[in-house]
Amino acid sequence: MIKTMAKLKILLVILSSLLAVIAGVSYRLTDFVLPEAEDIKKNVQYDIATGAINILLVGEDSTEGSHRADSIAVIRINVDEKTVKVLSLPRDTRVEIPGKGWQKINHAYAYGGVDLLRKTTINYLGIPLNYYVVIDYASFPKIIDLIGGVDISVEKHLRYTDRAAGLVIDIPKGIQHMNGDTALKYVRFRNDALGDIGRVKRQQRFILAVLSKIKSPSMVARYPKLVGEGMKMVETDLNLSQALQLASYIQQLSVTGDLQFATLPGYPSYINGISYWVGDLKAASIFLATTVGNSSSDSMAESMDTIDTSDFDLMAERDLHNNMASLLKKIKTPIAVLNGDGTKGISAATAKKLREFGVDVAYVGNAKHFDYHASLVLYPPPGTSPENREAAEALKILCGIPERLVREDSTITYVTLLLGHNYKTIQNKVEENFSQ
Repeated sequence: MIKTMAKLKILLVILSSLLAVIAGVSYRLTDFVLPEAEDIKKNVQYDIATGAINILLVGEDSTEGSHRADSIAVIRINVDEKTVKVLSLPRDTRVEIPGKGWQKINHAYAYGGVDLLRKTTINYLGIPLNYYVVIDYASFPKIIDLIGGVDISVEKHLRYTDRAAGLVIDIPKGIQHMNGDTALKYVRFRNDALGDIGRVKRQQRFILAVLSKIKSPSMVARYPKLVGEGMKMVETDLNLSQALQLASYIQQLSVTGDLQFATLPGYPSYINGISYWVGDLKAASIFLATTVGNSSSDSMAESMDTIDTSDFDLMAERDLHNNMASLLKKIKTPIAVLNGDGTKGISAATAKKLREFGVDVAYVGNAKHFDYHASLVLYPPPGTSPENREAAEALKILCGIPERLVREDSTITYVTLLLGHNYKTIQNKVEENFSQ
């Protein structure tokens, strides 16, 4: 999966930051009375068909002068049932963007901001989106430090190094107390076979830990201080009154029972040489559905009872595992592996591993020099062979190389993996992918 080096990669922690903000405001208004469900409905827009309030949640990465929707989710709040469901949409999800055709969903934000992304998501999921929340990530580590950090059970040793970006992630397996800096590394890690899907799973674990922390009595006195930082992060069309009412309900939820997470189920696919996540809209609709007291909705509720976040996680893991075989089939041309770091034997060792899994490595040697900071995938002009670009895209994913480091080169004969100073990361990625 593509790994960008953006300043912050995080999804569902947006919700916890927002809750901290509006919870702090409500704490200061001591005369605020917990509203009934009907009081809330009088003050907010909601989906008449389901009685739910749907909110589009966007995590904006505004580093390097660009503004991208790095993380996207839909929150459905049912004030009658006192439940909240959060559906994460992978940024590579294939959707039809009005006026732009079929593309990745995060491109909608780049083309037309939150308005176009909102319209695109409405058309895709077939539900109204009553409000939106856009959050810039820059203040995230400070927010986590303000609440005193969080405790997370890390499922495996998370290790990744990118010398060019100055990034080192080394988080041991087991229970870890994370400050803001470590938490940032935890939620941005995606250097394994599950890529962006695995990252979303970790973000879901993280938000549960944050929600548990801010609901504790010891945190109440800290709410006002959280507001100062949190309010800087939020752009929304919710007004203060609406936010307070929704927050009052969310704060009453059971973290383990009333709050449900899911990642859009589906499978990875290459279409016209571009990698997408193809969503299962039927399964997404079942997850988002709410009961409204009739027989058809009761049947839907029974279907919902069989759905668990772990089911979606297992589906994603299975699909990604099966996709490795299809990726290998896309490398139909011989490739070359070059040493651009200078460490003896690295190109031969990498070539050996690729050959073990059926990749035809026709040439192993040294690059023009040994000062390549990052590894590259190079390919001859498409006119040479139409299969070159497809092979380069597959090799990119198998080796975990960012799209920006996949380049056309008219001076080469073979699709080429050029190993730079981060060659160990590439070797680890290849090993992880083929061990799944």
